[in-house]
Amino acid sequence: MNRRSIAFGLFCLAILPAVGCDKATPVAPSGTTLTLSANPSQIGLTGRSTITIVGRKPDGNPLNPGTEVRLTTDRGTIDPVVEIGDGGVATAVLRADGRPGTATVSAATADASVDTTVQIGQSDDTRPNLIISATPNNIPVGGTAQVTVIARNADNTPVSAGQEVILTTSLGTITPNRPRTRSDGTATATLNAGDQAGTATITAILGTSEAETTDVTIRDAATDISVQANPRTIPRAGGEVTLTAFVTNSQGLPIQGAPVTFAA
Repeated sequence: MNRRSIAFGLFCLAILPAVGCDKATPVAPSGTTLTLSANPSQIGLTGRSTITIVGRKPDGNPLNPGTEVRLTTDRGTIDPVVEIGDGGVATAVLRADGRPGTATVSAATADASVDTTVQIGQSDDTRPNLIISATPNNIPVGGTAQVTVIARNADNTPVSAGQEVILTTSLGTITPNRPRTRSDGTATATLNAGDQAGTATITAILGTSEAETTDVTIRDAATDISVQANPRTIPRAGGEVTLTAFVTNSQGLPIQGAPVTFAA
C-alpha cells in the first residue's frame, strides 16, 4: 500500500464523524419553551382535534427542524413523537376513542413540558339545555300537534345544525322521532294522537342533556249525538221546550265538555 492510499484512507476516517454529526437528530437546548393548543377544544366521542406545538429556544428563535417532541394523552390516542418543522411548529392529531371526559394532552422536550385539555363529549358545564312545547296542547282523538324543541348551549347560543334530538311519547306516535336541529337550534316533529284518549307525555333528549317533557291532552272525539225534547209536544199557542243533547264517542261512552250548537 503506497503513501497516497494511506493518506486518502485517513482523510475519509476524519470526515466521517463530521458527516455523522450533520445527520444527527437536533436536540432542544436547556431553557426551551413550548406552547400547546388544541383545535377544536371540544370534540365528539369519536371526533378529532389538531394539537399544535410551538417550540422556542431560550433566545426566542424557533427550535431546529427535526427536534423531537414527545406527546402523551390520558384519554384517546395521539402520535407519541412528532418532529418540529419550519418556524418551530409541529402538529399531531388527538383521536377520541369513545370515552367521554377531559383529555389532558402533554408535550415535552429537553427540560420543557406543557399541557392542554380537550373536552370529549359533553361535560356538566357544556351540556345543552332544551325547551320543549306542543301546539296545541289539547287535541281530539285522531288529531295532531306540532312538537317544537329549542336546544341551547351552556352559553345560551343555539346548538349547531344537524344534531339529533330523540323524542318519545307515552301515548300516540311522533314523526319523525329523531329530528335534527336547524341552524337556529330548533327541531320539530308531529304528535299523532291515534284513537286512544288520555295524556301524552312527550320527552326530548339531545346528547347528554337532561330529559325535558311536555304534556298534550288527547280528548275523546264526538262520533254520535242524539237530542231529546221535553216536553215532546207544545200547544199551538206556543210554549217552551227543553232540548238535551247526548254526545258519545266511538265506544258509545258519553263525552264531557264537547261543544254543541243548537239552531232553529
